[in-house]
Amino acid sequence: MNRKPLYVILLVLAVLLLLVGGFFALFEHKDVSEPAAATGEARFNRFFALEQTLDRLNLPATSLTTLDPQRVPLHPGDTLVLGDDVARVDVDDATRIAAWVRGGGHLLLSPGLPDLAVHTPLFEALGLLDPRPAKYACSAIHMDEITNDKDTTRLCGTRFRLKPAASAAVDAAIGDAQGGYLFARTRVARGSVSLLVNLDTLSRNALKHPAAQQFGWRLLAPNMGNGRVYLVYALDGISFLKMLLRDGWPALLALTLLLAGWMASSSARLGPLMPAPVLHRRALLEHVQAAGEFLYRRDGGRSLHNLACHTVLARLRRRDPACAMFNGDALYARLAERSDLDALQIAQAFQSPANAPAFRASIITLARLRSHS
Repeated sequence: MNRKPLYVILLVLAVLLLLVGGFFALFEHKDVSEPAAATGEARFNRFFALEQTLDRLNLPATSLTTLDPQRVPLHPGDTLVLGDDVARVDVDDATRIAAWVRGGGHLLLSPGLPDLAVHTPLFEALGLLDPRPAKYACSAIHMDEITNDKDTTRLCGTRFRLKPAASAAVDAAIGDAQGGYLFARTRVARGSVSLLVNLDTLSRNALKHPAAQQFGWRLLAPNMGNGRVYLVYALDGISFLKMLLRDGWPALLALTLLLAGWMASSSARLGPLMPAPVLHRRALLEHVQAAGEFLYRRDGGRSLHNLACHTVLARLRRRDPACAMFNGDALYARLAERSDLDALQIAQAFQSPANAPAFRASIITLARLRSHS
């Protein structure tokens, strides 16, 4: 009995078992996170991660692009995070926000460049900023010492200054009244305003760092849990039609004038009635008649008469070659036989005309001869 095939099968099974055992012995399960580009709302909403975090903590939060009172009613106890340029806040919204802050609201925003922000409607209504310039600075924000966590985040920007009354009401700050602040929270009547050189610590992926999370929690602390958090990451501008009417009226006026000019040039002109052109004008015959009258006036019609005579004789000799042998009265008689005209009339037609009636009669006779030849 040949046992060689059995040994081969056993060898193959042993190799397979060895490979499977080695795979499970060396295989290590590991979760790997690969960063991916932001999609959907996360691409344009800088506070998307903050909104999701607040929702998971069962804290009501809403991301918006407007300050419309219908969508942002702003009740006492609410928090408003304004992430767009404060210069885009109009006078009506600035007055409403300032009154809401004094009634118990919490406003969190960045002044940007203080010398420009101080003249915006919002900061004029709040009366907090001092326009004196300050220097650029950075500050490291650490976790609480009790956590033993070395994670830090940095807050950098051009410092801002507060008016003396606002500085006296500051209850939390990074910086001081002499050198300026990177962050300051000041009391305004029953509410509070938190000023931050920039809102990067609350934006996008910055909240991955525990230090930024803890700092963000402190920023939102004054009214946390008392009302809704409104995250305004951008402010919509006016509608296109309003902007066009407000800023584009010179172009609209020019286009209107061009359109009116084109319509005037393309439309029917109004004016006195012109006589209708003569129907069926025979311009060629008029030209021939004018040329004949000119030649007749030049030599009394003799050249035209000779040309007509030669034309009739040339046509006759092509049609009746025997006529080439005739001349004078014999020729006239031959023509009379062919045309049923009087020989005397034909003879007179070949004579040089003495006046216009004679010329006209000769040409008529020659034309009849030409048609019968």
